[in-house]
Amino acid sequence: MIPTTTITIELFGSFGARHIESGTTIDRINQCNRATTKSPIPVLCRELIAHGHDPQERVHIVRRSLDRDALIPVFDRDRPLAKWAEVDIIENAGRGPHTIPHRPFPDALKRESKRKASKVDDPTGNPERLPTGDRAASSEAA
Repeated sequence: MIPTTTITIELFGSFGARHIESGTTIDRINQCNRATTKSPIPVLCRELIAHGHDPQERVHIVRRSLDRDALIPVFDRDRPLAKWAEVDIIENAGRGPHTIPHRPFPDALKRESKRKASKVDDPTGNPERLPTGDRAASSEAA
């Protein structure tokens, strides 16, 4: 069995997580006033995999101690990066923190954004104008 390495993620505040070795940070403070919030841990793990980390690396999650200069483990066991990346941890007023399978944005949204990005405007710099129902009807009548 090949030994796997362990990476350390530090939680800060209620909505932030940082990969200590690289400094990669996810701060979800802008979601603190929503009815449902997501944990930054799985988001950061997906980001680390996208940057080339081995999905089998173990993740050790810590939080800085308030009364001394030390890091306190948050969970009893370390889990593989891939396990963290395949879930989302959400919390809302009716239910405490719980895990759900990660669902990336639907392909339709990705296709729509690509279509908008590849749309070419006319040489004058004006965006393409599509005929409205009234214009289309009047051009057919003429």
